[in-house]
Parts: sequence; structure tokens; C-alpha cells
Amino acid sequence: MKKSNIFWQTYLNLEKELIEVSKFIFITDEKTVNEKGVEKVQPCKTQLETYSPHIADLLVRTCVQIEAISKELYFELNGEKQRGNNEIKFDEDCLKLIDIKWETHKKKVLVVAPFFNLTMDENTILRPLKEAHKRQGAYWEKCYQAVKHDRYACLCCGNVKALIHAMAALYLLNIYYRKDSWQVSYKDLKKQDYSIGSSLFAVKVPQTGQLWYGNQPLDSESPYVVTYHDDAYKRIEEAQRYEKEALVDYWAQQPELHESDFIAQLNLELEKQKQNPTYRVMYIWELAKYRLNKLIPETLPFEDRKNRLINSEAWRGRINQQNQHLAPDEITEENIQSEIESAAIRWGMEFEWSFKKEEWELYATSSAMCKVFIP
Repeated sequence: MKKSNIFWQTYLNLEKELIEVSKFIFITDEKTVNEKGVEKVQPCKTQLETYSPHIADLLVRTCVQIEAISKELYFELNGEKQRGNNEIKFDEDCLKLIDIKWETHKKKVLVVAPFFNLTMDENTILRPLKEAHKRQGAYWEKCYQAVKHDRYACLCCGNVKALIHAMAALYLLNIYYRKDSWQVSYKDLKKQDYSIGSSLFAVKVPQTGQLWYGNQPLDSESPYVVTYHDDAYKRIEEAQRYEKEALVDYWAQQPELHESDFIAQLNLELEKQKQNPTYRVMYIWELAKYRLNKLIPETLPFEDRKNRLINSEAWRGRINQQNQHLAPDEITEENIQSEIESAAIRWGMEFEWSFKKEEWELYATSSAMCKVFIP
């Protein structure tokens, strides 16, 4: 049997016991009050603060598992201290190394149990490993240490809220220890069950950004990341290469490259890209903007500019017709320049699409196969 299966089965057993507790305690963060004959729902902390010797015992057992699994992950990550060293601290050593590797303080766990009545974000969207790498840095760890060392005096720390937070931390650590991975089409990424078998929790859907450019996994609030399958990305790259070569050939032949005004406009955009690496200069869009502004100079009377705009190739383009922001009679002297810029961008987009070997963007965002995994 895989070691990770032992930890996961133990977690599921603890989860079942928390579910059993919820049969006797209505786990909610709201209450109904009657004010002058009118029922109102108000925030309620008392149910989450409910405590008992049994809940305290579950909290201790859960945190013992957190200690054990965090140490296993520490050894897998080649922590400096060796197995058997009694000075290994599960938080300051193990959870710290785990956080350095995966930035677990950012990762969110969603409380999705339908038998809990939790409504506030602070109770349904948890970051259970935030500050957990510090000595008693997390709420659940403070409560754990309190009931472990002085249960009689600190019994109130063995409460529902601490147990849920500790269980969420153990759930997240199990996900990292299991290292599940699977393949799925891009369009079905959000349809996956990210509870990974839990009845209480789920993790967030991994973010993709513009994965089709570079195929680099994107760090997010999910423990999982996504990349395209090698064969799928090879197909995307080939289509992009064809498109790029066709656009480069077209670009090299444009007479505007010898016009100082256009070069000045392009240099301004390149400076923006230099200052902000996430900003991308869209060369064909800039060419379209230059051409349309040249066709419709600001020196012309408003009515002439308006007529030139609505009779231009840019305005009549397929994309512009589908995404037109304003009707012709809504164009005014105040907004005409912004409409020229918008129409030019959509014109540039349409021109770029005419060079596509295939609709690779549709493929990339639909049937292309991806891998979901723990990095």
C-alpha cells in the first residue's frame, strides 16, 4: 500500500467523525432573530465556538496527523535534518520548507459541505497554512497546543472552528502528499471535481492565463497547475509559427515602416513594453490604428470624421459589426476618437486572424488536452 493512501484514509476517517459531530451541532455562522415581529438573519459566532472534550480530542488527533504528514513531506523535499532527529519541528522546519516549495500560505481551501450552513467568506474560503510555518502562527495550531498541554483550562480552544481549520490544513497537505495528476481537455478544466474525494472541502480551479503562449504553468491560489500535453502544444506552436512567419513577411512589406510618424508611435509602445514586461506590443493593431487615424485626422470637421469612420473598412469589418460599442447616431465629438481607436484595434484583430493556418485559439481553449498536476 502506498504511504500516501494510509494518510488519506486516516484523513477521511477524521472527516467522517466531523460529519458525525455536525449531526448534533448545527454548524452555522448565522442566526435568525425576531425584532418587532420581523425575522432577520444576523452573523453568529457562537456555533463555531462550540467546544467539548470530544471536539478537543478530534482536534488533537487531526493535528497529530498534520505533524506526521508534514514531516514526510519535509523528508521528500530533502530537508536538512534527518529522519529520527527529535529536534525537527513540524511547523518551523517542515511547514516552512513546504511553504518555500509551494507557497502554501497562498493556497485556499473552500468549505463546500452542504450540511454546513456557513455563509461568510472568512468561514468558507480558508487559507489554513497561512502563518502555519511560524510557532503557533495559525489559529488551529494555537488551539491545538492549548488543549494538548492544558485541556482542562483550555477546553474552549477545542472548538468547531479550530477543528474545521485544522482539518482543512490536513486536507491540503494530503493533496500535496498524494500528488494526483490527470489529463483533461482545456474546456473541461472547470468541470472537474476539485474536492479530490473530500465531503467537506475542495481546492480552487487552477488558473491557466494565456497558457497557449509558452505553456508555462501559472501559480495561483490552487495547489494544482496546468500545462498542455506535449502533442497538443506542438500543434499550437506549429500554427503560431505559421501565423508569425506570415505576419512577419507582410509586416516587412508595409510602406508605413518608412514613415517617421508611424515609427514614433511604435517606439512609444515599445517603451511601454520595456517598462512593463507583461505589456505586449500588438504590431498589426498599431498599424491599423495608424492607418485609420491617418484616414480620419483630428483636423477634419466632426461630421466629416464621423462619415469617414462609419464608411471605413475598419467599421464595416466582421469583428467590428459583432462588437460595435456605439450605433452611428451615438457617436459624438467627445467619443469619436475612442471609437476610432476601438474600431482600429478590432480591424487589426480581424486582419491577424486572416493569416491563421487554423483556428488554433479555438483548439487551444476547447479540445486541446492538458495535464493537471502538483508542481
